[in-house]
Amino acid sequence: MAAPNVTILWNSSQSDVINTGGDSGDSNWKVFDALNDKIAFTGASLTDEAVNTTPKDIFAIPESGSQEVSRQFVNDYDAGQWDRVWLAGSDADQGGGGNTRYVYGAYVDGTTASAPVLQAWDSTTQSTYNLEVLGSGTPSNSMLRAVGTTYGHPGSEWAGTPIAGGSNTVALDSTALDSAKMVYWNMRMLVPSTSGSFATEPVLVIYMTYA
Repeated sequence: MAAPNVTILWNSSQSDVINTGGDSGDSNWKVFDALNDKIAFTGASLTDEAVNTTPKDIFAIPESGSQEVSRQFVNDYDAGQWDRVWLAGSDADQGGGGNTRYVYGAYVDGTTASAPVLQAWDSTTQSTYNLEVLGSGTPSNSMLRAVGTTYGHPGSEWAGTPIAGGSNTVALDSTALDSAKMVYWNMRMLVPSTSGSFATEPVLVIYMTYA
């Protein structure tokens, strides 16, 4: 079994629709450049298609409880702009999302020996998860929450699973893939009042095995 190629994509539209274009995307789905593009969680003043030299809006840490960061963008290197991920997030904890299924996705162009899962790490070495946003070494405290949506909608006020390291992960399919396939997820960032100020760049990983 050859190693499958994995292409990350995001839904740039306001329509909750599948990607029909495989690893090339379509009129709604754009291909994520893993070397140059970045996902950003921001406050409410950054606007869609603003030039990517526009500073990211600061998100205020809540005085009590926890609050979802209201907006998600992709810093689209090729387009030179911030592209809003309109459908991202939950409607819980003052979030800006809801019961949306087709938000982020990965096209896997071959078979696998295990189900693909979404992970988060401090860096591309995939050895630590000590960033505060990932729970400072305690995966269950990670602010980054995700839900697999390949087989259904998550509900309007979905909570998601805290992701950090190789133990706290989110399955993007129920089994190993026996053919090329798109898998989907939604995610959010839930910031507690106990958080310090941070500006960090954790790494998202699609992990699977092949034989």
